[in-house]
Amino acid sequence: MKTFKSLCSVSLVAAAFVTITSLPQANAGPSGDMTYESFLDSCKNPAAYGAQRPPENIRVSCKNVHSTWVPIEAGGTALSETRNLSTELFSDKYHVVLQSFEVETPEFNIACPRYREVIETSQIDKSLTCEQVLAETRGLKEICLDAIDEAILANKDLVEVVATGKTFSGCSGVVQKP
Repeated sequence: MKTFKSLCSVSLVAAAFVTITSLPQANAGPSGDMTYESFLDSCKNPAAYGAQRPPENIRVSCKNVHSTWVPIEAGGTALSETRNLSTELFSDKYHVVLQSFEVETPEFNIACPRYREVIETSQIDKSLTCEQVLAETRGLKEICLDAIDEAILANKDLVEVVATGKTFSGCSGVVQKP
């Protein structure tokens, strides 16, 4: 009789293990990691994921890192100009041959736009419900992109700006590294 009870216990444990490991949540990993599509499905059908209710306290974390160039004080450079004059004289009796002259001209000073590279970083968290997530027609990328752009428009202080040390001069056309 003991053997039969032991066999039944082992069978029940094995059946429970097979049932638990066959649930979609078992594919989620030890920390509940899953794809966005699986998360959407867990909102629609929580029982398939071993839960009695849909997920709550949903938070989307969005971090934006943008490399861009900002204008800095313009530099300047002088461009040389040349002026050449040629003369030749004609008359009914004589001809003075063609002569060429270089005429001095001042340099032409121009402003050169200059830029420095900066990294702009911003991060927000957005709370959602399963109903809101299911109503979305966009993916996480689009949700975060719109949310972070709206947040930056509302609060410019959300963006942390750090210079990389790289500069660019419009006159040289060369990026100078720090």
